[in-house]
Amino acid sequence: MKSIRVFLIVVLLSIICLVNFLAALHGYRSSMAAADRLLEKQITNSAQMIAVLMSNSMEIPEGVFPESVYYQYWHAGMLLKHSANAPDTQLSATEPGFHHENFSGVRWKTLVYPLAPEQSQIIVAHRADTYSNLSEEIILKSILPIIWVLPFLGLLIWLVVYFGLRPLHKLASVLRQKKPDDLAPLENEGYPAELTEVVTSINNLLERLNGAFERERRFSADAAHELRTPLAVLKVGLHNLVEESGPKSDNLQELEKGVDRMGHSIEQILAFHRLSPDRFLTNPEVIDIKEMARQVIIDLYSACALKHQNISIEGPTVNVEGDRFALATLTKNLVDNAIKYTPINGTIIITIATQGTTACIAVEDSGPGVKDADLQKVFDRFYRVGGAILQADVIGSGLGLSIVDHIVQLHKGEINMGVSTQLGGLKISVILPLTQKNLIPID
Repeated sequence: MKSIRVFLIVVLLSIICLVNFLAALHGYRSSMAAADRLLEKQITNSAQMIAVLMSNSMEIPEGVFPESVYYQYWHAGMLLKHSANAPDTQLSATEPGFHHENFSGVRWKTLVYPLAPEQSQIIVAHRADTYSNLSEEIILKSILPIIWVLPFLGLLIWLVVYFGLRPLHKLASVLRQKKPDDLAPLENEGYPAELTEVVTSINNLLERLNGAFERERRFSADAAHELRTPLAVLKVGLHNLVEESGPKSDNLQELEKGVDRMGHSIEQILAFHRLSPDRFLTNPEVIDIKEMARQVIIDLYSACALKHQNISIEGPTVNVEGDRFALATLTKNLVDNAIKYTPINGTIIITIATQGTTACIAVEDSGPGVKDADLQKVFDRFYRVGGAILQADVIGSGLGLSIVDHIVQLHKGEINMGVSTQLGGLKISVILPLTQKNLIPID
């Protein structure tokens, strides 16, 4: 069902038309039966009058019957008298009673009226179509006003349905105007009894959702503190252990990598939580993408210098409207991913450009790239190219590109991945709209 309003209007009009049709059909049958009874009465009266005149040996005056009435007087199979307009042949069957006959191209109703002398009878015929046509004309005149009034009746039904559904439209408008982070209960006044229960159920749902989101926010805040603090203590203890034991053993190196990987995973998971749609773009900003990329390189330069990699930024200054934290996380994850998988003495190029009403951020490297079979899987959470064993030396959690894809979707952009024609490795291109106006956040 696409529209309750259309459904009600169509059903009500259909019911009215059906009821009118059944009423007209019943009226037609009743009128035809009444007309037939009236015709039979007139024919009987005519036959009785003729019989009285015949029994008194009186002549039937000319013009006493209209042209639509025929009569014949038969005795012993012989026609003794008949009206001037009647034929010489017998008008009807010889059995007494009413009959329907067709002659002279007209439908007639006849009455065979026996007389006291045996083998004598009077046959009277009246045109049956005159009464049926009159009944049909009367019925048609009574039905036509109903047909003419149907458009006005449809308009009246539309108005009644429209005003009857106004509370439902009001409720829909209130829900449509609610912001993603507005979980306040709805006003429960001014609604009919049928919608009051619906509004109450919606308020109960909003209350449960608000409680669930509040518990989630508290969990996030607590997790950020409870996870980061023990991890920092663990790093300090590990550092002290290394200082006390001298050169790092293989076990201590593996332990240090595990701690770093754990810290990285915690930061990525907390970033994922912070980028939830209900909190996204509450305060959009105009951001210089090139300056943001330059700051990301500064933050990650130690990792880049450790592998003697060459990293550069190309392109003009481009301003994009969006969430600062989200775009910074996107750029950081793209560059960090390139640094991790680019070999020693490799090259990384970040290109900033504009394409009409969109901005393009492309990060390409001279690393091994990604196989075609893995191009779509890399956006899955916790998926790492080559598996955890092959990438044991690379610190990561498999969430970086998944977070990038999530941020791109929140900004109504698109992401493409392929082979870098310039460096031979992986190239990731992110296309974002320059402005977020008229864009609805993803639910």
